[in-house]
Amino acid sequence: MPLIDGGSRITNYIVEKRESTRKAYSTITTKCPKCSLRIPNLAEGCEYYFRVLAENEFGIGEPAETAEPIRATEAPSPPESLNIMDITRNTVSLAWPKPEHDGGSKITGYVIEAQKKGSTQWTHITTVKNLECVVKNLTENEEYTFQVMAVNSAGRSDPRESRPVVVKEQMMLPEFDLRGIYQKTIIARAGDNIKVEIPVLGRPRPTITWKKEDQLLKQTQRVNFENTATATILTINQCTRNDSEDAAYEFRVIARNAAGAVSHPSEPSDAITCRDEIEAPRIMVDAKFKDTLILKAGEVFRLEADVAGRPPPTMAWTKEGKELEDTAKLEIKIADFSTVLINKDSTRRDGGAYTLTASNPGGFAKHIFNVKVLDRPGPPEGPLNVSEVTSEKCVLSWLPPLDDGGASIDHYVVEKRETSRLAWTSVATEVPVTKLKVTKLLKGNEYIFRVMAVNKYGVGEALESEPVLAVNPYVVPDPPKTPEVTAINKDSMVVCWGHPDSDGGSPITNYIIERRDRAGLRWVKCNKRIVTDLRYKVSGLTEGHEYEYRIKAENAAGVSEPSPSSQFYKACDTVFKPGPPGNPRVLDTTKSSITIAWNKPIYDGGSEITGYMVETALPDEDEWKIVTPPAGLKATSFTITNLKENQEYKIRIYAMNSEGIGEPALVPGTPKAEERMLPPEIELDAELRKVVTLRGRPAPEVKWTREHGESLDKATIESTSSYTLLTVGNVNRFDSGKYILTIENSSGSKSAFVIVRVLDTPGAPQNLKIKEVTKSSVTLTWEPPLIDGGSKIKNYVVEKREATRKAYSTVMANCHKTSWKVDNLQEGCNYYFRVLAENEYGIGLPVETSESVKASERPLPPGKITLLDVTRNSVSLSWEKPEHDGGSRILGYIVEMQSKGSDRWATCATVKATEATITGLIQGEEYSFRVSAQNEKGISDPRQLSVPVIAKDLVIPPAFKLLFTTFSVLAGEDLKVDVPFVGRPKPTVEWFKDNVPLKQTTRKTNMEVEKLLEKHEYKFRICAVNKAGVGEHADVPGTIIVEEKLEAPDLDL
Repeated sequence: MPLIDGGSRITNYIVEKRESTRKAYSTITTKCPKCSLRIPNLAEGCEYYFRVLAENEFGIGEPAETAEPIRATEAPSPPESLNIMDITRNTVSLAWPKPEHDGGSKITGYVIEAQKKGSTQWTHITTVKNLECVVKNLTENEEYTFQVMAVNSAGRSDPRESRPVVVKEQMMLPEFDLRGIYQKTIIARAGDNIKVEIPVLGRPRPTITWKKEDQLLKQTQRVNFENTATATILTINQCTRNDSEDAAYEFRVIARNAAGAVSHPSEPSDAITCRDEIEAPRIMVDAKFKDTLILKAGEVFRLEADVAGRPPPTMAWTKEGKELEDTAKLEIKIADFSTVLINKDSTRRDGGAYTLTASNPGGFAKHIFNVKVLDRPGPPEGPLNVSEVTSEKCVLSWLPPLDDGGASIDHYVVEKRETSRLAWTSVATEVPVTKLKVTKLLKGNEYIFRVMAVNKYGVGEALESEPVLAVNPYVVPDPPKTPEVTAINKDSMVVCWGHPDSDGGSPITNYIIERRDRAGLRWVKCNKRIVTDLRYKVSGLTEGHEYEYRIKAENAAGVSEPSPSSQFYKACDTVFKPGPPGNPRVLDTTKSSITIAWNKPIYDGGSEITGYMVETALPDEDEWKIVTPPAGLKATSFTITNLKENQEYKIRIYAMNSEGIGEPALVPGTPKAEERMLPPEIELDAELRKVVTLRGRPAPEVKWTREHGESLDKATIESTSSYTLLTVGNVNRFDSGKYILTIENSSGSKSAFVIVRVLDTPGAPQNLKIKEVTKSSVTLTWEPPLIDGGSKIKNYVVEKREATRKAYSTVMANCHKTSWKVDNLQEGCNYYFRVLAENEYGIGLPVETSESVKASERPLPPGKITLLDVTRNSVSLSWEKPEHDGGSRILGYIVEMQSKGSDRWATCATVKATEATITGLIQGEEYSFRVSAQNEKGISDPRQLSVPVIAKDLVIPPAFKLLFTTFSVLAGEDLKVDVPFVGRPKPTVEWFKDNVPLKQTTRKTNMEVEKLLEKHEYKFRICAVNKAGVGEHADVPGTIIVEEKLEAPDLDL
């Protein structure tokens, strides 16, 4: 956007362009609302300037113009192919054609890349400007794939890959190229030098030997041969007759006239070999004719060949078994030993195999030239099948053309025409497969269809179908078989019929059932829904009326003629005795009774079941006893009483209707009258608010418990032999959990549980821990509460209080994690923390840290370490306090040492002061030392002595360091001279005055000299003595003058 909008909002932009060769701009758009625009329809390769002008309500502003012209170009298309031309054991020769499109900009080069098999990485090889490249330094027997990309000013093209190739030496049978030697015969005159060079082909390089009359040619100075990388050269100097197979002769002519004059002889002719030889024909062609010759339609192709043989062979060109003749389009030239075939304005039909045949008395030779003309494709392979024909549609299918014109088939074009018309109409223009469903045909019309293949060179020739009539291939079905009625009652009948003899060529989709009352004339349709079965129940009949039936079949072509009518059937009930009751079974037994049950009979005989009868008999007897009331039972269960204990019985049941008693149903086995032991069972109702139903024999014992053994003092339990009820009043969150019911009798036990969820605020979070403490923050972690109050935990509330206070303050009221970092704490202060969970019912119970936490951290390392002293078995160190104690008092220091060559640090001293003496060292050993500070939060990082220390006694000659050079002392005062000194071992210091020893101190010596004379001058000197010897004398600088002690005047009034 412009920096200055003119005081009004920019409404739009105007974009203009001009070619670099012109001066005038043309407008692209005047209403561009955005700050970007794509400009189409530029001339490829042309250079343009562009400018943009902003517009507001006051008009159009100044333009912004591109500084340099911009070329309308893009990356080129990739080369059409990447060909492998040659392979050796470490090189591959590549070649490729130019891209079809250079993107509007000149191709500046080609990038070659290679990829090893099994790798996904492409390796850059080189960039070349020509259309070929030799890739060197490849690994033998490794498989490579190569790719080439064309490059122009707009960038690189897409890559074109080669076929995978294994880098190894190629194998080729040895072969001589004798085309340069006429009929394999060398003719020379005696004394001439003969040099024959014969190209040799073959990989690996062949071994070449020369023979004469089946004997190896012996090399001499006159006759020798030389082998090069591509040829062998035979040299014969001053050839003789013995060098030839047959004798060679020369001829000359001498003219004579009538006067008898004789001219000088003519020049001799060339040497002529005298022999009669027949040599079979041979055909030699250029290497390019060994592969298929590919060209585009309209181009000219030439087929050339050289022929050898004696006598000169006869040559003939043929194609597809027919000899070719010289025409205006096809020109054939034949010489003695060569021939050329020239075809002009080539079309696809000119492609194929051209055979050149050369023959003479010695035999014949053939060579086939394969020519492929890139053109529009030929017609698809027929026939064009038309199937699944109906009055509205059909399906076409065909095969791809035998001749694709040298390019892949892109799609097919399908057309149709009515036989009564000449014009073709399009059905589909881009059919990707060789099958198509054609719709929207007109019923009864006759159509011809045609299909044409399309490749990148155009639309090919058409394949036409035979005329096809758009009619359905099926007719209405035959009538069904005569219907019959299989079941009758007072208001319905079941009608059955047979399938038609023929379905008319289309599946039966429906049957139409019609009935006619004997008292009426009209046929009435019975079914409203589709019927595909061969039976149908006709309902809604009038009791006592007689009906006849007929059936019609329906398929895709229509409805058939009706079937023959059935006989008349009367609508009335047919009553029979009922069938046996279903599923007779024993429900229960006691020592004096058996309870049985059954189902209604499947067949009631056409009359309502009026009751049931039960009979019993002993197992070994056939005398049955009725145990039910005379009127029978209405229910489908019965308890047989007054039975003997442990006695087995046979039991059977009958059903009764208006026709009488039906067939019996026998209860399986022989049930025994005995007490049945039933394991306990529990039945929980769906709402879990009613009583719990219990079953079992004997009556089970009931026991309620909780999962973790919690007390049930609040619960009220009411139990009987068949139910139990547990009631808990005034529940809270602690009443949530699993309640387990266990019932047990002598037959076993059974357990069930109920999970109770009390909706309340949550319990306290679990496992509150201090994870990390620093001087200003504490990190807390915890786990969700065991009891969530029956609602999902929404968040946690984190609180803190100082140890000196009683009130908590909120740190975070909406924490969604189970951890929180409490920061901004006062360094060195003690705090308590607590966490509370919150759900939709409120904030729950807190969990609190059991002990206070001090906001502190480990101290910083100690300061600079100083080596105070070293002996043969000890080291004295001192150090500075840490810059920061971490908010907590330094409790002490840990001194560690490490022997040379060891990785382990050993603690050698723990002290509270800032210095330590480490003893027990080994004389001559080298040691490293480090010191760490410790407070209640831990141990700091160590500070190491900068240099290692060797445990040994130091030997330093004694020396003095005098602080002053002149001393003045008042008469009568004491003179005290402090003289610092050094020396190892510790020197023995002696003061002498007039060879009298004086008093000595620890590190400094002082001397008190008494009885000095006033106004006298004195000089002193000092020497120190230790095991190393006597040190040099040190003169006390200057002269000491004894003066009278002066006192301030004292006035006594």
